[in-house]
This record gives sequence, C-alpha cells and structure tokens, in this order.
Amino acid sequence: MLICPQCQFENPNHHKFCQKCGYSLTQKSCGECGLTVAINDLDCPHCGTRTGTVWLAIISSSLVASQDDSISDIAENSASSEEIDRLRGAITQIPEETQTEIDIIPGTTPVELELELTPDQISADDENHQESVDSVASETSDQRMWVSAVFDAREIPPSDALQSSTGDYSSELESESSADLSLEKGMYLDENQRYQLIESATLQPGKMVTVPVLDTQPLQMSPLQAAPALLSSSEKMDVFVIAAAQAYFTLATQFQEHFPLLQDAWKSDQYTVVLLEDFSEFPTLLDKFSDQQTSPQQILDWLEQMADLWEILENFQMRQSLLELTNLRVYPSFPHSICLQQLYAESENYTLSLFDLGEVWKALVEKSQRTLFGSLTQLMRDLCEGKIETIAQLQDQLREVREEFYSSSTEPESLPISTPTRIQLDQEDDTDLGILKANSAPTVPDINQLFHLQAVGATDIGRKRQRNEDSFGVQTIIHEQQTPQGRILEAKGLYILCDGMGGHAGGEVASQLAVDTLKQYFQSQWTGELPSREMIDDAIVQANSTIYEMNQQAVRSGIGRMGTTLVMAIVVDHQVAIAHVGDSRLYRLTRSQGIKQVTVDHEVGQREILRGVTPEVAYTRPDAYQLTQALGPRDHNFVKPDIQFLKIEEDTVLILASDGLTDNDLLEIYHGTHIDPLLDPQMDLNVAVHQLIQLANEHNGHDNITIIVIRLLVLEKPKSNAD
Repeated sequence: MLICPQCQFENPNHHKFCQKCGYSLTQKSCGECGLTVAINDLDCPHCGTRTGTVWLAIISSSLVASQDDSISDIAENSASSEEIDRLRGAITQIPEETQTEIDIIPGTTPVELELELTPDQISADDENHQESVDSVASETSDQRMWVSAVFDAREIPPSDALQSSTGDYSSELESESSADLSLEKGMYLDENQRYQLIESATLQPGKMVTVPVLDTQPLQMSPLQAAPALLSSSEKMDVFVIAAAQAYFTLATQFQEHFPLLQDAWKSDQYTVVLLEDFSEFPTLLDKFSDQQTSPQQILDWLEQMADLWEILENFQMRQSLLELTNLRVYPSFPHSICLQQLYAESENYTLSLFDLGEVWKALVEKSQRTLFGSLTQLMRDLCEGKIETIAQLQDQLREVREEFYSSSTEPESLPISTPTRIQLDQEDDTDLGILKANSAPTVPDINQLFHLQAVGATDIGRKRQRNEDSFGVQTIIHEQQTPQGRILEAKGLYILCDGMGGHAGGEVASQLAVDTLKQYFQSQWTGELPSREMIDDAIVQANSTIYEMNQQAVRSGIGRMGTTLVMAIVVDHQVAIAHVGDSRLYRLTRSQGIKQVTVDHEVGQREILRGVTPEVAYTRPDAYQLTQALGPRDHNFVKPDIQFLKIEEDTVLILASDGLTDNDLLEIYHGTHIDPLLDPQMDLNVAVHQLIQLANEHNGHDNITIIVIRLLVLEKPKSNAD
C-alpha cells in the first residue's frame, strides 16, 4: 500500500494519485526551488537540493562464524542460539532464555570455532586427525569434513575468524581479499529493488560498511512500519525483527530523542542490512563542547543525559556506544539533546565501568580546552579515580551539582536547562508564555485575581467523514465568595479533547475511552490543587492501557488497532497544566502576544524540524504527517506525553482543537475575525465556537472538527508606588 503524504490514506501500489485527496503519489515539489521532481529522485535537477528519502545502511556479512556459532547453523544461513552478526559491535545478542523457534535450528548444538578442511589439509602423519576426518566424512553426504579448532579470540583479528560457509577450501586458505564483496553505486540491496546504493563500498569478511542509500519507494511502508502490533511483545519481536536490529527498534521507539529511527532490517544470503536515520551530518558533541558559545549549563545537561543513557544501554550491553567520540552527536536545532549515530556492543573480554565513562568526559574537556566550574571538575576527578562506583551515585551527584548551580544563579539565562523531553521554545516565547520549568506542579504567586472562567466545547462530523471519531469532555467548577474585601473566585476545570485515529477501526471508541478514563481518574485522584506532573502522566498511562488492552483482547493488528490523540488542560485559579499526545493542539490567545501555538505536534515532520531539518524539507517526506505518538496502539512504554505548566497573568483564551480545525493554518489566518474577539467578555462563546466549526467546514471539511474554548479573565491588582 502507498501512504498518501497529504492525507495518510492507504492506496493500492499501482495508483499514481491518492484516491481520497488526489495528491500525486509519483511526484513532489523541491523544497528549495519548487520544481516538480519524481518522488524517487535523489536530488533536484535544477538546484541540486537533496529531495530523495535517504537512509543510512549498516551492512555486514551474513555468513560469518564466531566462537558461539554452530557450523550447521552457518551452513543453513540461520541464527545460532546466541547470534552475533558482527556489525562492528553494533548488534544485540539474544539471551538463551529468550530464544524463539526461529533462533534455534533443531538438531544443532553450540560448538567452538570450527574451520572447514579437506582431507588433503590434514597431515597424514597425524593418525588422530585422520581418524577424526574419516569419522566425520562417513556422516556427511557431501564428503566435507569439519575439524574443531579452539582459538582465543584475543589472539587473532576478527577477520581471521570470519569464513564463508559455501564451497570447499583449497589446500591453503584463500586470501582475505578473495572473499570481498563489491557493493557498486546504483545497485539495490534488497530483492524488491527499493533501496539503492548512493555510494560504492567493499564489504570484507569480518568488517562492516556504512553507506547511504536512496529509498526509491518512499511512500511504501516497510514491514516494520506496516505491522506495529506484531512487535508489541518481545516474543513477537524476536520473530519479526532480526537480532541485528532489535536493540535499535526498542531504543528508538522508547527514546526517540536519542536514537535513530529503524526503517527496515533484513538478512540475505550475502549480507545483513540495518537501515537507520542518517545522523552523520549532525554536529559532534566534541564540536559543541569546543564552541565557546556553549554554556556550562548545556555541558551539565549533556553529562546528565550521558549518565542516563549509560544506565539505559547497560540493559542492552551497548554502553560502548557512549565511548566513541565520533558517535556522539547533537541535534542541530535541538541542542540540548544528545543522539547516537549507531550502537556498539560491549566486548566480551573487557567489563566496562564508570571509569571508562569518566575517561570519555575527560577527553571531551581536554580536546575542547574547556574550563569547567569547580564542583563539576571535582565530580569528574572523583569519577576517573573510581570514587563513584554506581550509576545511581553519579546521577545523584550530578543533581547536586545542578541544584548548586541553580541556587547560585541569578540571571534567567543562567538557569539550568530542563530535560530534553521538554518542548523546546525560543527564549522570547518561553518568557512570554509564562512556562514554568519545574518537574512537578509549581506554586504560583497570586499575581492577579481571577474573576471569570468559562468553557464551551462542540464537535462536528465534517463534510466528508461517515462517522465522528472525535470526543471531548468539559468540566468546570466555580466557588464564589463575597467578603468585606470583595469577591473571591475559586475555580478549577478539566478539559479533554481526543481525535480517534483516522482510518483505524474503532477510532470513535478509542477517543471516548480516553475521555472517560481521564475523567474517572481525576474524579477519584484530584484533590483540588493543580495535579503534579507525575499524576498527569499516570492518568495518561492509564488511558493508554485501557485502549491497548481492548486492542489486545480483540486481537487487533496493524491499522486495525484503534487509537486516539489527546490534548488536555487542567485549570486551578491562575495555574494551568497542559498535556498532549499526538497532533491535537492547544493555542493561547492574549492581547499582548496574540495567538500562539503552545503544543508541538507528535508527528514525523515536526520531529525532523526539531532535529534541524528545514520545514520545507521535513514536510516533503512521505511520512511527514504520520503520528509518532498516540494512545492505544502500543503499551505504556511507547507513550511519552508532553506536559507543561502555565501561569495566567492577563486575560487569556485557551483553544483546544483537533486537526479538522487547525489544518491549513486556519486559526492563524483567520485570527482577526474569529479568534481575537474571544477575549471580549461580551462575546458569546457558544456562538463563537459554532462560527469556528462553520469556518472549518468551509475551508477544511475533510475531517471531524472538535473545539474547546476556555476564557480566563483576571482583575489586575492596582500598582503600588514602588512599581
């Protein structure tokens, strides 16, 4: 099926235009000059801009023997009980206790490293060897003999232990170069002729090559993208994802800000291929360390991330990935987040410790010629001297350094940088929106008195859909008191909007389940104060689990799994908590700043923009509008909601909306006629909401339309003489 890059509709492979919206499935526009180019062109013929979809291919020989491989396994070109594909260490191993039927070939047993020999290669003087040869020869149909030879892997280079499984050896071993495999520019790596080499390379036994490839069928889903439900458990992943790619798949889905996306992976007779996002053009961490514009707070943030990644990668035996300086990258326009270009497995002959991490930190400081502040310098010294023995101790000490820095900083720009999962806004927007950087709900000083809170929600099926898959919930509670000092208003509200995933069976069920679960959760757990980050996250996890379990019980798979987006606002007097998953949005309207989008869509195109890709290029991707997060299709490990806290200092309108309203920048274009008047207390919100739905039907209409408008008006305190 071809996924339309405009509306995400699934089309038959032979179609040239989308059945739903008419968008071309064979051509697209160059993001630089606007020329129409073929969808599988590598570069624009007019301006040379890269227009094709390019992946990074890690290629290694499939027919490689190691000390853990059985000879029968190699002869059948199948995985051994502890498969090691030798992607220069960028491979995960399958523990014996988690082996599946596909990992074990019946009738084989692990043996030590063995070399294939002919009778002529064994000295006739060695009777023991000859007896062994005769014994084995009598049991093999093709008269090939296998003689076991025990080697210490540390005494021979890796290539010496990697031999071909086809053909007999001559009286002397062939030279290493005779087994080289030429990978010519323009050749296809796969039998479907989809992934085409952009550069030539030579694949040697025991070696790995990394080359860019062009995706000539970019609108076609890869097998891994087509069946996400089949990968929801480790047992199923063992069957559908080759061992060489399992660590990439798990890490990229759970920690997408740090690891490259896994596009595809397969094993052929000649080689193993793992296709990844290409981070090779990203700046290295060393380059950013050396930049004198990089603040000490940024450096501290990177070190904290490396400590967290050390703990994560330990579970995969991939900590070596953090010890290769050229492997450490930084997102160009998301500079507080480290990413790893690829994974490297740890050596079996050397046990890594935090000392090794300390040596990398020391190298970063020395090569960058940076001078760090005292407490961080002492921490590095303790790490290199072995005084910090556990990752928990290191993380605790890094937090202490951050707290020390926080308490000693007075300027706003000196405050520590928040965690990389936080929505990154520019400094001006960050200040204007009043975003509070605390990890849990902060205590906001009483700035101005809230004297009005009103909310209205509505939904419409639109003009093209057969059913409405959107759901919403509006709950507002107001307690008003009259005192000698005046009127006191205590208000709180819960506002939830969910957009059932288009094209997914039961989208309307998923959206309603999410709304109901969240309402029930906060009804039982919410005491009146603004919920903490942890409470909000727990509520969303429960909503996801409710939908996920229904998918599991119904044995739904692939696009049959129902799901939903979520955007939610929780109001307590002057404080607002915002959470979202997916591409439903929240906007904020004030007189001083106008209308501003607060949330950032969880979709592929926006993710690419955060990584430094220009919007024009990011949204030429065929999967640009595909969601990177949603509630329901996968378990809680794949749901990472963005949670923010705002403070209300002036009259404010919050708008929660599904993409049926926000598509084509409708709110930004018509803010003067339909949005700005919402701040007027005389404006009837019911009328305004239905006018917005009418506007969406006139200019969009292709999807369901749902909107919640929340108006918060404040009574400003009179300024004192000191002010």
